Amino acid sequence: MDRRLTVTGHYAGAVSRAAATALDAFVVLASFAIGLGGLELLATAFWGASVRRAVPAVVGLSVLAFCYAFGFLAIAGRTPGQGVVGLRVVRSDGGTIQAGQALVRVAAFVVSVLPAGAGLLPVVFHPRHRGLHDLIAGTAVVYDWGDRSAELPGPLSAFLIRAEKQRRKPGSP
Repeated sequence: MDRRLTVTGHYAGAVSRAAATALDAFVVLASFAIGLGGLELLATAFWGASVRRAVPAVVGLSVLAFCYAFGFLAIAGRTPGQGVVGLRVVRSDGGTIQAGQALVRVAAFVVSVLPAGAGLLPVVFHPRHRGLHDLIAGTAVVYDWGDRSAELPGPLSAFLIRAEKQRRKPGSP
């Protein structure tokens, strides 16, 4: 019996979502550092001036992160980090996310993160793993590998199938 259970369309858990966020943060920070380094090099070479200032750098990083997340969500329904992990952002009814929802979700993410990450706790405890930003925007994050279905490993699938059969036996609690 080599039947595997699929997880495509199931709500993504906290670990998968954290991994995708970490990958996206790495991409944004690396892109920003490379861009800022290049800008610093050009400004020093042409004008002899430095562009490294704390407030403009934080504003620039914030704008880059916002545009990155909004752009990818509005166009593809997932960021590159979510794509690598196999996640997709959908409407709470399972439909395709719209640009307006992507905008609200990215803006609401700030609300989820700022009070010490309290808005992210529902990702762990909500039955559908929806964070505050998902609840505000009417979105959810699901497993989705595109044309290829996301499957559990064979041994885990076999174990879960056996456990389900055992649970359904007459006289079982």
